[in-house]
Amino acid sequence: MEESRRICLISFSQNADHQNVIYSMFLALQGRADVWTIGADHPKSAIAPRSPRNIYVRCPDRPGFGRGTLRIGTLKKLAGIIRKRRIRYLYFESLHLWNILLMRMCPGCVRIEAIHDVIPHDGSRLVTLCTRAACAAADCVALRSRRFQKALAEKYGVSPEKITYLEPWRHFGGKKPLTHSGEFLYFGRIRKYKGLDCLERIIRRTPSVRYRIVGEPDRESLPVVDRLRGCPNVKVTAREVSDREMEECFRRADWLVLPYTTATQSGVIADACRMSRPVIAFAVGAVEEQVKNGETGFLIPAGDEDGFVRAVERAAAMTHREADAFSEQAYVFGCSRYAAVAAAGSFLEMLRRAGERKGI
Repeated sequence: MEESRRICLISFSQNADHQNVIYSMFLALQGRADVWTIGADHPKSAIAPRSPRNIYVRCPDRPGFGRGTLRIGTLKKLAGIIRKRRIRYLYFESLHLWNILLMRMCPGCVRIEAIHDVIPHDGSRLVTLCTRAACAAADCVALRSRRFQKALAEKYGVSPEKITYLEPWRHFGGKKPLTHSGEFLYFGRIRKYKGLDCLERIIRRTPSVRYRIVGEPDRESLPVVDRLRGCPNVKVTAREVSDREMEECFRRADWLVLPYTTATQSGVIADACRMSRPVIAFAVGAVEEQVKNGETGFLIPAGDEDGFVRAVERAAAMTHREADAFSEQAYVFGCSRYAAVAAAGSFLEMLRRAGERKGI
């Protein structure tokens, strides 16, 4: 394979969704590029490949500050592999301190940093500082939400010419037919900004609907989670789950509910599409670009709790045929927008443009 297409996809994240991003693109680029991956050891993603081109290392948890932060020997080894293999492009999925250090060690490569959340939801100063440093070190910043390009440029002092936009992507298998279980799923890290208080009110107003809540709560969310455990129509799994467990949760559910109060974009919606599951969500941030109202789910005006309740009740009352139509549309929409094989061409084009800007 020509040297101009030697690529390394990197994620030091312990989260299965970020791991799915790099390993799905690794698979999608086979035959089109000379591609490698570097990832956290003991991957949670079900599609994590095992070959000499897939390197796994021990690394500190995101954002990379803590035990193991200065494991410089590991970073030097990775930089040596990159130089030895004459890798030209480094794509970093998910923010991490090690991204910055590795970029500094490989100045001759074209370095691309993916940014998912321009404004950290938890307000973390460390994440903000890490984002600023990563944007400064990178040759190109790949933003996951087009509408936040101006905010990224202003908040972190990034030149607009340096910013590009990429849809989130995932590995797509075949369609997953609905089980018609009548279950509604709330999935992902359990946080207040993800509408947890609103979700509790919606659940109490729809006592005949069955819900499953899956994800790891933070300390602030624990009291709400404890109250929800006491609801007879709710099952709670309050921990991070593996990729396989996640897929099983989606298979059991008929709909996803995402009453987020704020969001740049949602990777959970991409997962819902690949699992053929329609979504009910508030139209906040880029979420309104990810759901086709009345086709792949329902978009509710931000803060309209009554409208959200009506949408849940409408979905719960659907015939199998009606619900299947939403499931089909969610999968078809997702294949065209979020499948790694569909995104591969745009990804390679982004690398080419970034290389031209750097003059290599």
